[in-house]
Amino acid sequence: MSDFVSLVDRAKRAHSSVAKLEDALQQNPLDPVALLNLRSMRRVAERAREEMERAALGRHVDVCQYRLVPLPQMSFGLSNVARSLLGYQNLFSQLFDAFANGKKSRAVFGVEAQRASTLDMAYTFAGSLGVTLLAHSERDFFDGALDKPIDALYQVMEINNLDDVKDIAQSLGRAVVKRIHDWTTANVEGGFAADIRWSRSDGRQLGQVIDQGQMQLIAGYIGASSDTTTYTEEVRGMLVGANMLSRTFHLSVPEGDTYTGHISPDATLPPAMTLGRMYSAVIDVGETYYFATDKTVKSNALTGLFGPHEDLTAIIT
Repeated sequence: MSDFVSLVDRAKRAHSSVAKLEDALQQNPLDPVALLNLRSMRRVAERAREEMERAALGRHVDVCQYRLVPLPQMSFGLSNVARSLLGYQNLFSQLFDAFANGKKSRAVFGVEAQRASTLDMAYTFAGSLGVTLLAHSERDFFDGALDKPIDALYQVMEINNLDDVKDIAQSLGRAVVKRIHDWTTANVEGGFAADIRWSRSDGRQLGQVIDQGQMQLIAGYIGASSDTTTYTEEVRGMLVGANMLSRTFHLSVPEGDTYTGHISPDATLPPAMTLGRMYSAVIDVGETYYFATDKTVKSNALTGLFGPHEDLTAIIT
């Protein structure tokens, strides 16, 4: 690995020289010597990058060229750049975790998944703001541990409607959708497009530019998306409150959950409902998960109330 580290360092120094020559040329754009030196150093830097990537093939190292391109009049605010890079890392780790350990409902991943999917910064390069990232993988005769997450990084960038959002949530998990929203939102707020190129350790090359319009589209669709599940619960609890004008109820299960919500228009109810009495209740529970915020909102609809068994303390008719 020491030879590979040397090649990474060589590429780092070459790209650093390119950046310095570009800065110098801005002072005198017509200097023929500076132009010649810059062209020459760019060739050196490109050869150094290619040599590093060839060496990475035999060392199970995947190489990512991550370049941010700002909109006109926009700058590279440190917090925006940091959020973009961190958002990309978290998305990559969440994808790895989905393939390794199964899809998640919440945007979390374990220590092992984080370790196995960590992107190490090798060097920066000229051209807006570019960063070369290295991912150390494990590979057998057929595929590498990071192949599927890398492929999925490009697939999830093809969101074009609300159905695409729900398809990704179904196949890769809600957590991945949340991470996509975090990353695209960071780039929307920073005013960035992203040019992302991967050289996988099996020799496959992948690349795509996600422009500002697509970033906004993805963030917008996820922000407008939710996932609702419904189920019915039969419980026995005390009727704590009820209001037939507003059609609301409050039922408390001893040493259990408390249910508040609305009374369905077609609910089956006793002639009189007695506060403080025990009832058997049928409740339709709806859970709506909002992808953008990673929050779940629960709603309860009372569809049936049966069998008071204790002395009344108050009656609501």
